[in-house]
Amino acid sequence: MEERPVQLSPAQRNRLPMFPLPGVWLFPGALLPLHVFEPRYVEMVEHALAAADGALAIGTLRPGYEADYEGRPPVYPLLGAGVILAAHDREDGRYDIVVRGLERVRLMREHPPERAFREVMVARHPDHTSPDDPLEHRLRDLLHQLAERSPGAQQALQLILGQAEDAAELTNLVGMHAISDPQLKQTLFENPDVHARLRLACDAMGRLLLELHTAPPGTWH
Repeated sequence: MEERPVQLSPAQRNRLPMFPLPGVWLFPGALLPLHVFEPRYVEMVEHALAAADGALAIGTLRPGYEADYEGRPPVYPLLGAGVILAAHDREDGRYDIVVRGLERVRLMREHPPERAFREVMVARHPDHTSPDDPLEHRLRDLLHQLAERSPGAQQALQLILGQAEDAAELTNLVGMHAISDPQLKQTLFENPDVHARLRLACDAMGRLLLELHTAPPGTWH
């Protein structure tokens, strides 16, 4: 079995390519497929792959980015850092890549532009955890109930349950794959307190279950 990387090295954090995207978050432990077509980000992918480690950061663009999209519009201060697990170089010069999230990082400063893409210095933003949090068991139970009542989402929910090794990873995978509300995603991504993330995720999954119980037959698949 492939050994799962845990975090970036200090050298990687010192100068990390950044891919700024609207409405996209890279949670630790999650996989993010991306289609890369803009020339500056094609260059970024090629740079990351040439460096052998494939490390990069996903920055979530702040609202209003459209006015300066071709420049360096602001991103939220917490980024998702990860590595490119797979890359397919298409005949038209574009890339399809899959990025694995490794850790949350805080943007410390952006390097002066030397390449077409943006590069940043970041610092690790670790979780605050409590051992054997009972809310983890509550969240897993809610996900099991959702999987039983929503066949269309069953496979994805079972993957989350099977892959999450602890409470922190469980909240990360739920935030990445089971939450659609952008504001809640941002809140879950920014919060280092795993207990608080568990509470938010339980509330969200509980609301989904309630909607399933009250929705007309055939609404959910």
